[in-house]
Amino acid sequence: MTKTTKTAERVDIFVRLIGLIFLILGLSIAYFTANTPLIPQISPIYYFISILFIISGFIALISKLD
Repeated sequence: MTKTTKTAERVDIFVRLIGLIFLILGLSIAYFTANTPLIPQISPIYYFISILFIISGFIALISKLD
């Protein structure tokens, strides 16, 4: 393996790890928002933030860096 291949693999693993963290963070925000009594006006904001985390985490998990 060359140095660029090792570096690319490390970057790919790092991006996937960050994607997994974002996915877990988004799912936990959505779960705790659903189970916590909040003012109804601010609940959609937390759901929107959790959806953004879930989408970005999912995209990072399935992405292929070239």
